[in-house]
Amino acid sequence: MHTDVCIIHRRHVAHFFSAALLCLGALGTPTQPLQAQPQADAAGDAPWFGLLLPPPFQPHVLPAIIGDRGPTPAMVPAGEERFTELEGEVIWEDLVRVVEFSKQSRTEREIGSGQLWGRISGFPSSTRTVEWVVEQFKAAGIANTEIQSFNQSSNASFWMPLSWELRIKGNAAFGPGSQDVVLETAMPLSPSQLPDGRLNGTLVYVGEGSPAELAHIDVRGKIAVQQVTPQAHMVFERDTVVPRAQDMFKRGAIAVINIMDQPGNEMAKDFNNCGGPCFNVGGRDGTFLEAALNKAAEAGALDVMQAELTLETQSFTNLSATNGIAVIPGRNSEEVIVINAHVDAWFDGAGDNGDGVAVQIALARHFAKSENQPSRTLVFVASAGHHSPGLNGPSNFIALNPALAANTVVALNIEHVAQRNFSPARSQFEDGYREYIADVGEAPIVAGITNSAPFIEGLFVEGVQRYGTNFVSGTSTMASGEGGGYRDLSAPIVTTMQAPPLYHTSGEVLEAISVPGLERMARFLAYFIKELDKAPRESIMP
Repeated sequence: MHTDVCIIHRRHVAHFFSAALLCLGALGTPTQPLQAQPQADAAGDAPWFGLLLPPPFQPHVLPAIIGDRGPTPAMVPAGEERFTELEGEVIWEDLVRVVEFSKQSRTEREIGSGQLWGRISGFPSSTRTVEWVVEQFKAAGIANTEIQSFNQSSNASFWMPLSWELRIKGNAAFGPGSQDVVLETAMPLSPSQLPDGRLNGTLVYVGEGSPAELAHIDVRGKIAVQQVTPQAHMVFERDTVVPRAQDMFKRGAIAVINIMDQPGNEMAKDFNNCGGPCFNVGGRDGTFLEAALNKAAEAGALDVMQAELTLETQSFTNLSATNGIAVIPGRNSEEVIVINAHVDAWFDGAGDNGDGVAVQIALARHFAKSENQPSRTLVFVASAGHHSPGLNGPSNFIALNPALAANTVVALNIEHVAQRNFSPARSQFEDGYREYIADVGEAPIVAGITNSAPFIEGLFVEGVQRYGTNFVSGTSTMASGEGGGYRDLSAPIVTTMQAPPLYHTSGEVLEAISVPGLERMARFLAYFIKELDKAPRESIMP
């Protein structure tokens, strides 16, 4: 094993096996099923009921398995081989550089203790990324480039956690030697606050936290533990998880912990406004916590299952951010096609939205060549994004560029487009944890077209046939949080966006991205833009 790539922590012998599995998966090495090693002949003689303790959190490591079968190669139509700037390996190099800006924010502890990192608008990590992207636009030969700064909305406040801990308290009732266990994937959710910076309480498991379950469970004065099993990425669970957490606080809970039934042991940055102190915990941490609660119930020791939360936060105001702009003038039209990709990200952000930014750079290089100059004007926007309250990149692009905005006929938003597809597999461990493994394709991609123009819809059908892109079969009018910033335009918004389980997690690392997938999307979008460029206005805006 290459210990310079994956460091094995031995807090417990079982950690070696779980950490080794994660490392092998991250290195693309096939793994064999591993079984948890028993801690003693009888659970009563072992710490924590003989349960497998959760492994240490490992940043920048893929929390799923990648076997020997790589992604399906990219389809390159005859005559397009000459577009070498759209090759996956070329785009990958840019993606690596984009992710480095996120890693730098962690090593420099840009935010508090460094437990949270990323390319965060309003902070140096985002500004550095935008500046670098604009350098790539210039290097491609685009003369008209600009970095545009703007200030945070006066009524906006950006809540950020600076440092925190979720500690499950050990007790002899759980077996001799049961020491405290820190769940290192704990992620506090906005706008959680602990008035004294610390909270202690008894844990109570509430399942999915439905009204039918809570009718039989008293959460008053306790820390409620809610189970969340996302069907894809966590966005689809917000309408259930958040209201149920709010209901628990109304019933008297003092905090809520969301067990995220997801790959590996990753941090998950999603869900807001739970109604009180609210934390997510990752897959293997959550599996341990649920198993410990079950064992404590069997042993009659639930009343001593305690947790301690600590949290330091800050709300930021008066921030500023930047968009990067590059304009390729049209040969004979002032009509504009906007090509947007947001640079901001939580954690490494290789998928959301490092891959989108890397594909955007490839497209800028392609259309900057004189033989590919479009008829309509292309405007590339390396957007500050939409994660930081009061610093929306698209809406500020519109405000700062009224002439370009007025001439826009379509806004294309490229947003997490090349992540590999991960699906649940048989558990590798006795504790029942649900492992994930990659297949040979990319995660499904939604094609949102706000005006449902038949011509534009038809281009996505052609994309599947020409390039093998994995678009979902149904049509959609979706515009994401990023695309929604363009709603003030009198033009349709087209969004390409995946919904994989690693979204907004620390598991969105480079190894999660498909190199052929980068090429698939870049070649398709180059074709897509050329077809839009040739189309009459009434086909785009019927």
